[in-house]
Formats: sequence, structure tokens, C-alpha cells
Amino acid sequence: MTGEQTMEHFSDTLLLTTKLKIPAPRKHYIVRQGLFDKLSLCGDMNVIFLSGGAGTGKTTLLSSFIQEKGLKNICWLSLDSTNTNVYSFWFYFTAAVSPFLQDDGNLLNLMRTNPDSANIESLLILLINQLWGEEAYYMVLDDIHMIQDTSLIRTFEFFIESMPSNFHFFMLSREDPPVYLGPLAVSGRLLFIDGKQMQLSKAEGIVFLKETMKLTDSDEELNQLNQYAEGWIGGLQLAAAAKAAGKYSGQLLRAGGGIASQYLTREIFHSLTEKEQDFLIKTGYLSYFDEDICKKIFPDFSKQDFVAMMEGFTEKNLFIICLDEEHGIYRYHNILSDYLKQQFLSLPEAKKAECYQMTAGAFEEKGDYEEAIQVHFAAGNYKAVLRIAKLMEGKMEAWNYLDEVPVDLLFQDVDLAAQCFLYNLGNLNMERCLVIYEKFKELYEGTDLFSIVSFVRVYFTNEDGTLPQYTALTDEQIDRIPFGSVAKAMLLIENAGVYLENMKYEEAEACIKKGIKLASGFNEFIKFFAYNQLGQVYEEVGRLNDSLICYSKSKESLRPVKGLLGIETNYYFGLVGVHMRRMELNKAGDLLEKTRQLMEERHIHVGITDITLAYHLAEMKFLQGDNDTAAVYVEKILQEYPDYSMLNLGRLIHELACSERLSDNISADFLNELKGAKKYKKQPFMKMLRARILFKCNKTQEALKETEDLLMYTRLQHNKLRLVEADIQKIYMLCHIPEKTGSRREINNLLVEAIHYAQEERILMPFYLDRETLLPILKDMYNKSTDRSLLTASETSFLRDIIGICEDQKVEAGKAEILSAREHEVLGQLSLGITNREIADKLCISQATVKTHVLSIYGKLGVSSRMLAVEKARREGLI
Repeated sequence: MTGEQTMEHFSDTLLLTTKLKIPAPRKHYIVRQGLFDKLSLCGDMNVIFLSGGAGTGKTTLLSSFIQEKGLKNICWLSLDSTNTNVYSFWFYFTAAVSPFLQDDGNLLNLMRTNPDSANIESLLILLINQLWGEEAYYMVLDDIHMIQDTSLIRTFEFFIESMPSNFHFFMLSREDPPVYLGPLAVSGRLLFIDGKQMQLSKAEGIVFLKETMKLTDSDEELNQLNQYAEGWIGGLQLAAAAKAAGKYSGQLLRAGGGIASQYLTREIFHSLTEKEQDFLIKTGYLSYFDEDICKKIFPDFSKQDFVAMMEGFTEKNLFIICLDEEHGIYRYHNILSDYLKQQFLSLPEAKKAECYQMTAGAFEEKGDYEEAIQVHFAAGNYKAVLRIAKLMEGKMEAWNYLDEVPVDLLFQDVDLAAQCFLYNLGNLNMERCLVIYEKFKELYEGTDLFSIVSFVRVYFTNEDGTLPQYTALTDEQIDRIPFGSVAKAMLLIENAGVYLENMKYEEAEACIKKGIKLASGFNEFIKFFAYNQLGQVYEEVGRLNDSLICYSKSKESLRPVKGLLGIETNYYFGLVGVHMRRMELNKAGDLLEKTRQLMEERHIHVGITDITLAYHLAEMKFLQGDNDTAAVYVEKILQEYPDYSMLNLGRLIHELACSERLSDNISADFLNELKGAKKYKKQPFMKMLRARILFKCNKTQEALKETEDLLMYTRLQHNKLRLVEADIQKIYMLCHIPEKTGSRREINNLLVEAIHYAQEERILMPFYLDRETLLPILKDMYNKSTDRSLLTASETSFLRDIIGICEDQKVEAGKAEILSAREHEVLGQLSLGITNREIADKLCISQATVKTHVLSIYGKLGVSSRMLAVEKARREGLI
């Protein structure tokens, strides 16, 4: 392994070592047989909860039990304030259980690369599945009371509800459980050991003082000390430490609050030498320390000084924990650490700044950039945060800190600003995205740098309702942009989107593949986006098989079961589109339902995600043959999103036209907007839709000319999807022009061509949309041997599939579908005549979710207003 590789991975190894090390029980620990017997029931319990104040001996009890009983398959996670958000907690949790998994660290990498902490449940499914087995696994969560974040509590409760029976928790806490454990208690799968049970008995207290603490005082003095402690191990240690310093107090104070702090100051801290005090204060705020770090803080410190200091603290029974004996890594007990942090904060600002600088420098020199950036952030040294983030070269561990840097300062490094933008885009934090977007616009509008964010304009501004139009950057332009590999890879992917809109499919494909190569093995977040975008490119040209492979790779880049990132809706929506093209409606429907549930449960509601869901739900109705309901859906979309670009609704408008439900107003609005969008009116689909509308308006020759031009273009471009659609559209036109009805040979040739290019990719949707026109022709071709001889065996088989799809997919129009439970709730609220906001407040869901449910209700009931929905629901007995 090279030095560079060692530096790259050292941070992770060290970080995990300090968090996940099982603390060794102190020498000469006492065997607490009564508690050991209770803990021996761990194999029959899901959760063993040990509750007690700081210093009551929870950690010592459990570590000694593990050693005494030789418990196997156990992992340990010590929590602190840096692990109480969803992302950090589950990252370290996965690291802790990694020895039990058989995935070569893949799942840990997925946890690392998930930027959307609000949506971690999707990855937990995979974790839970991998933990199932015959062998018992044990997980210790030390100081679980640190968990306060509601999102983390929700995901943790989800894990507990679903975890396998062979997985067991030991939870150590100073307070009551932060998660709901009622069902486990009722079912007899919870063992609870509280603070009272944790108290030492008088006999145990004496044994602890004599054999563990090695005190040689008289029995009377030890009994007095034991009596003052009242069974609190931490109190015994504090009192014993004070006594060893010659400062024994006649009043032993319990843990917690200012009194304990006063006690520590008066009876212990003041009894130490000035050198010891200085050492404690300057190291007490660190997550961990070792000899190398201490040498940076104390330049005159030798190895002997460090060893002597650690031995001295141990002899004085200070709360210091050795995490790794081999490497000499230490941290302080939480009681002492909290106290020392307060002492550190009372130092003069100049002294604190000096300490921060030295410790951050020490971590940086060790290659532990995450600890270094954390220290710089605590110091408010944002310039150093930016510098370390730069050294981390796009690693997501830096992005959370970048997001706290003031925007004006963040833009001192435009590459880091771009990374921060991607972080917020991944979390769908559009407010922060907008702030960064506006700053990019202020500083770089009109330059190539603005390209990294310009594509999101559609997320938060509609302007005149038209789609924004962009120009692709050249390779030379991209190379000149001062971005690192992560931001540059993302820029390449977005650049591919511009190429796609300009029908430069090969350039788009090459651009994305270049982005994948740039981010390969470095940032899975970018890889996820890249394969999604490549899947869209392949869908556009009809390479549906390749498109499905891309979505599979997109999913594999994070390997979850039910979702990917916070924007996994992007993945679902893309995949739904491919399944619709292939008329795989069961798969598409399942994915849409998952998407809707995901958006509701995780409150993913950005305008563009809401309208995209509504869009796909409407399209599903068309493909199920329920054209009336589909038309109602489209009408509601136009009402709810009046400023949304008609060009973005192109497929729905086309489906309205195919079902003979396209109004003159919508036709006119679409043509007017398309007229002003120079780039979009050149796109094959837009040309096809324009021709369809012109044909509807009796502009027959112009429509035919547009369609024939499109056929020529798509043949040259090898665009299978658009070629199939153009073939079918011309057949439709020929069949509806009286003077062309005799062009049987031309119709057959067009149909043979359409089947040929559709067969391999299973492009079925265009045939279904024009099924009324095509079905007699398709059956005639199949029944005539001379016509069928024009097809290969596989094409003939595909022709049978087309006929089956066109015949069997119809559903009974006007029949109300069964409403979901949530839709029943919303319908009930609608009947009260209250607003969407009031419904959202009552049902504890977002207004966007209410809109989605209302739209679904309208569609299922076949109505177009609240009043009609309530009236029909009452007639149908639904309310």
C-alpha cells in the first residue's frame, strides 16, 4: 500500500477504532453475580436496557460480563454528540455490525454515500435482511440517551420493529429509553435494569474499594466512604480520587448538575498539578487523543511524559478510558469530558484559538480530516473548514460542515460551493439550493461556472411558464472550470442533459460515461445520478433494454432494497417511464405506489416531484384504457399548476390526442409555447405532437410533411422509439384521409418497419395508444400469410403480443376504483368543506400530499371538482 493510499483510508480506520472499540474492563473488576445472572438472559431478549446516571458502572458491568461469559459475536458503539444525527448514527452502526455482514463492506459504503439523512430507512431494509441468520449477534449502544433527533428516533424504532430475532441490543443510558419499547415489554422480550439495580450493595462497594480501587484504608474509613457513595460507582471513584489527593470531602455529591461540577473542581481538579490541569483542559474537548496529538499540543512532551501522565491519571482514578492499548488511544469519561469542555470554554479566546489550531493541525497531520474539520468548525474557523474540505476532495463527510459555512465565505472556493449545492440537491433542501443558486447567478451568470446550477431553475421559478433553454459546454470549457472531480463529473452529467435536448445522443452518452469514469470509486452519489441520466438517454432513442440496465446499475451503486437517496424519486420516475413504454403496467403501478408512499412518509415534496407523480398517475390511466379518468387527471394538473410549461406535459397532450380528448384550447396553448421554444420544437417528439395537432386541425398536408420529415430524420439517427411512433402516426393519418385509404402497401410497409424496430426493445406503448386504428390492421396482417411472411419469427411473436395488449388492456370506464385508506380520510375531510391546508393540518400531512390524494380521488370517481366528488361518494356509499 502506498503512502497516499494509507493517508486516504487512515481517517476512516482511526475514526471507527475510537467509536467501536469495546472498552476493556478495568483490572480486578468485581463480579456482580446477581446482575450477571440477569444479563445471561440476553439470548432470549431483543433489548437489554441498562439505565443509570453517569458513573453508575453500566459500561464496566457490561464489558466485564462480556469478558467473564466469553460472549461471542458482539460489537460496540459508543455514542457522543457527533453521532446523534441520522446519517452519522447509521454510518457508525453499520460499521459496528460490518463483521456480521457478508457483503465485503458494500453496505458500509452505501451508508457513507447517502446524503439524505431523512431517508435512511430505505437502506435499513438491506441491513436488516443481511443480519438474519441462525447465529446470535449482540450490539451494544453506549450512552443511547444522546439520541434526541426525532428523525433518528423514527428510523431507530423502524429498525427495532423489523430487526431479526437473532439480533440483540444492549442499550446503556442515563435516562429513560429515547425510543418506544412497549411492544417488546408486553411480549417479554425486554430486560430492564434500572439505576437502583445498578447500585452497588454494601458488600460490593467494599470489594470495589479494596480489590478494584486498591484502597488500604481501615474498614471504618472504607465503610464511611461506601456509605457516602450510596452504591454509586462513579461517586466512589470521585471520592477515592479526592482522598488520594488528600482532599477527601465529608459530603459525597451525586452525579449531574452544577453540584458535581463544583465537586470535581474543588475536590479533584484543584488537587492536580498545574501541568496535569493544563493537560486535561487542552485535551478534554477532543473526541480522542494519543501520544502524537499530545505532542502537537504540548511541544515539550516526550513519550515518557505521555505515558507517565496516563499512568498518573489512572492511579488517581480519574475517568479516563483506554480505547486501544496497542496504539495508546484514549478518551475521557463523559462526566469528566463534559466538565473539561466547560473549563476549556472559559479560557481566553486567544488561548482557545491556539488550542483549536494545534489540535486540528495534529488531526490533519494524522490524515484524520474529519476530526480536523470538526475542530475547525467548533472554533468557527470557516476558512480552515474550507481548506480541509478541499483536502477531502469531495468526500461527503465534509459536506455537512460546508453547509454551515456562510454563503459569501463559501464562494471563496467555487468548487466547494458547487459541492455544497449538490449536497443540498441530494437532500432536496431547495431553500438552501436557491440561496446558492442566486449567489452563483450574482457572481457568474453569463459564464461557464453558472452551468453547474443553472439546470435547477425549473425547480423554483416558472417565470413565463416556458422551459429554460441551455447550451452545452465543450470539453475545453469544462476542462477550464476550476472544479474538482466530483463537481466536474456532475457538470458533465448535466451537460449530457443539454445534449439530449438537442438530439445529440452520442455526445450525451459519451459525456455521461466520462462523468462516471471521473467519479468511479470515489463518489457513488454522482454515479447514481449518472446512470439515471444515461437511462433517460437510452429511453429517448428507444434502447429500452440498455435503459433498464442503467437503472439497475443506478440502484446497485447504493444497493438498497426500497430506495436510494432522498431523490430516489428520480430513480423511480425514470424506471416507471421505461416500464410504461413496454406496457409493463403492473411494474409501473407498483413503483408509482412506492413513490407516493415514500413522498408522503418522508415528506419529500418539491413542486417538480409532486407534478411528476401526478403526471405519471394520469399517464397510467391512459395506458389502462380509462381515458375519461385520465382526462380528468390532466385537467386537474392544469388547474393546480397553471404556470407549468405545456412542453413538459407533452406526453399527456399526445395521449389526449390519441384518445380524441384533446381540446382546442390545450392544442392552441401548446402550439403557441412551442413556437417560442426554438430548441424544443426541433425535438422528434415535439415535431410528432405538433404534426398530430395540425392533423386534428385539418392541416393535413402540413401534418403529413412534418411526419414524413420526422421519419427520415429518425431513420438517420437510429432512434427506434421515435421511428416507431412516427410510423404509427403516419398509419393513423393514412387511415383517416379519405383519398389515402387505398394505400394498403404503404401502410403495411410502415407497420412492418414499426414492428421490426419495436420488437427487440418491446416498445408497445405507441401501438396501444392508437389501438382503435391499428387493431384491425394488425389482425389482418397476422391472419394473412402473405403479409405475415414479411416478418421474422420473433417479429410475428411480437405481433401477437401487440394484438393481445391492444385487446386485453381495456378497463370498464366510469367504474369507481376502491379508494385507499388515506384517500377515504381525505374524502371525509373534503365533505366538511375545509381547505387543503386545514386537511393537511388535521391529517398531519403536507398540502402537496393532500393535492395528490385529491387528484387521485377525482380520477377514481371520474369527477372534476370537490362538490362532484362528495356527491358521487355519497351516492356510492363511500362517505
